[in-house]
Amino acid sequence: MAKQMLAGRLSYFEGAVEVWSLHSEVGGVGDHDPDFMAFLAIVSDTDHLPLPAQRHRWASSALERLAPEFKEVEEWAGTFAPAACKSIIARFDINDS
Repeated sequence: MAKQMLAGRLSYFEGAVEVWSLHSEVGGVGDHDPDFMAFLAIVSDTDHLPLPAQRHRWASSALERLAPEFKEVEEWAGTFAPAACKSIIARFDINDS
């Protein structure tokens, strides 16, 4: 997921939820691991926004009103999430690909 976010194939907004959900399953990761805390920050600040899988339940007009906020989230997350992605890849990529 970290590689997909860096490649632009997965948004930081969506990827953060996935990465954060895995943090407790990864051995050697403490509750306040800085790499994973970066994704918790994104999740916490965007928990009011619908994930792509939920958007079909939202009115299109509401999604249109939220479009600027989705863009702002990606820009904001783009200021710190790439470093966390690179660190996670360096720490946990056993495939080295």
